[in-house]
Amino acid sequence: MIEMFKESAQKTKYRKRSAAAALIVLSLLAAGCGSASKIEHAEHAATNGKEAAANEHSGHASDAATNAPGNEAAEDHSEHGGKAEIESSDQADVKLEWRYSPESPKPGEETKIELLVSDAAGEPIEKYDVNHEKLMHLIIVSEDLSAFSHIHPDYIGKGKFEVTTAFPQGGSYKLFADFIPTGSSQKTATSLIKADGKKQAAQPLAADATLTKDIDGVAASLDISSLKSGQEVDLTFTLSDAETKKPITDLQPYLGAIGHVVILSEDLNRYLHVHPKEGNESGPTAEFSTSFPEPGIYKIWGQFQRGDKSFIIPFTVELK
Repeated sequence: MIEMFKESAQKTKYRKRSAAAALIVLSLLAAGCGSASKIEHAEHAATNGKEAAANEHSGHASDAATNAPGNEAAEDHSEHGGKAEIESSDQADVKLEWRYSPESPKPGEETKIELLVSDAAGEPIEKYDVNHEKLMHLIIVSEDLSAFSHIHPDYIGKGKFEVTTAFPQGGSYKLFADFIPTGSSQKTATSLIKADGKKQAAQPLAADATLTKDIDGVAASLDISSLKSGQEVDLTFTLSDAETKKPITDLQPYLGAIGHVVILSEDLNRYLHVHPKEGNESGPTAEFSTSFPEPGIYKIWGQFQRGDKSFIIPFTVELK
């Protein structure tokens, strides 16, 4: 498994090629908050005065089923807790243009990503709310779900964000950009890009036989209250030292929370970003609440921090 995307701030001249896509904005019909709410790297945390109180925030969900190439979508996220009832609006109020340089990167090659956000009239949207300590979160996932990264583009101004990263292997990647234009609700925009080079043989995605594993010196287990889709599900991570077997009680806040969870369906069309319940601040358990929208296989990435270093615990589950 690949362990980490390379992110760099190196400033170089580059040739801009636009991989632009008009965005269809999806508006939520029902909004509500739950009771909470090295590749394998994610960053996310909770700080947003316009959101619900932290102990009522359990994340947000995205139905990305319409996000085919050339039809990337910006979605309206007023709902928290992984459950959303959405429909397409008649007119997009937010558009995002994606630019990659180079347009067809090679594995390991530094690639500059620019994201230009504008309103329906084509004017740049200049103000954004801080969302979990960042103005924008960018999640990048390979088509086989083996490569996962969560990075934070810098805001340059005039609606423009940019970041430099590298795609670790050849093949297709899907990108999810989360942001909140001031005065609006949370948006998720997606894009597809293909990295040149030999594509690694994909391993069939299958549910883990047991929800326990050792990673980076941490022994982790995941307890799921139910494997039925469409209902509230509690996710409880329990962490201990892999060598001493002692419970880990020195977890540090990572961007403002004990941990964060990103969940994607096998086909990359269902995207959940879940935030922890209140109560556990340093371990050994971290509890989350969400809802899987439909049956199928999902990959779960839980991110935590200890000793000033973040680490990811991935699990794969099948919902009925």
